[in-house]
Amino acid sequence: MEEFKSAINEKILLIENFIALSLRREKVHNVSSKLIKETKELQKLMDQVRKAIKEDINKVDEQHGRLIIRMQRQQGAILEYVLAERRRKFEEAQRREHEVLAAFNASNAPRTAEKKPISALEKGLDNLNLHTNAVTPKLTLSSYKESPLVKQRNINPIPFTFLDFEYRITPEQFEAIPKYMRGRESVDELRNFLDSVIVPCFNKKYQLIHRQRSTVRNRHDLELWKVYNQQSSYVPGRNFITAGDISQQIHKMLDKKQQNRIVMLRHLGILQEQRVVQTVCYIWNADTH
Repeated sequence: MEEFKSAINEKILLIENFIALSLRREKVHNVSSKLIKETKELQKLMDQVRKAIKEDINKVDEQHGRLIIRMQRQQGAILEYVLAERRRKFEEAQRREHEVLAAFNASNAPRTAEKKPISALEKGLDNLNLHTNAVTPKLTLSSYKESPLVKQRNINPIPFTFLDFEYRITPEQFEAIPKYMRGRESVDELRNFLDSVIVPCFNKKYQLIHRQRSTVRNRHDLELWKVYNQQSSYVPGRNFITAGDISQQIHKMLDKKQQNRIVMLRHLGILQEQRVVQTVCYIWNADTH
C-alpha cells in the first residue's frame, strides 16, 4: 500500500512540474529568442570590427610601401643630380687642362719633367666619388647605364648596389603568408635570404650585363656576360634572374627550404615566376606594387 501511494505521489509531482514548465514556456521562449538575436547582432558587430581593423592595417601597409618607394626614388634623383654635377665639373676641368696644355706648348717652354698622363676615365671615376668606407654606394639602373662605370675595366671594381632592387618585408606581410607555407620560418630568415641571395644575384647580373664588351676581360665574367645577353630576350623590359643564377650565388643546387622561400617571395609579389623554354625566370616584381 505504501509503495502504491509513493508511486501516485511521484506521478503527481511529475504532472505538477510539467504544468509549471508549460506555464513558463512562453516566457522562456521569449528570453531564449532575445539571447539568440543579441548573439547574432554581436557576431555581426565583431565581423565589422575585424573588417575595419584589417582595412586599417592594409591601408597603413600600403602607405608605408608608397613612402619607402618615394624615398628611394628621391634618393635616386639626388644621386643622379650629384653624378651629373660631378660629370659637368670633370668635363669643365678637362677643358681647362687642354687650354693650359695648348698655351704651354705654344710658349715653347722647356720641360723639366713629364708626368704620366691620367686617363679621362680615371679622372671621371675619381670625380664620381663612389668609394666609401661607411656605406655601400647606391645607384639606379638608369644612372649606371650612363655612367663611366660601364666603360671601366674590372681591375679594381667599385662596390655598389642598385636602388631598383631594394625591398624590406614587414612583419605584417610575413604574417599574411599562410601558415602551411611559412612553417617554422621567421621573418628575419626570409629577409636574410632576400638580402643575401636574391638581391645580390640581381646586382651582379645587371652590373655585368650593361658593361661594354671590351671591358670584360675575365673569362668567367665573359661567359656570364654572353649568357646574360642571350637571355635578355626571355622577358623583354623586365629585370630577372634564373634558378641557375641563384645556384651560382649559393654555390649549390636549390634545396627544399630555399625553394619554399622563393615560393613565399612569390606570394608576397616580390618575385614573379615565368618559364621560358626550359629556363625558370624569377622576375623582380616589387616595383609594381
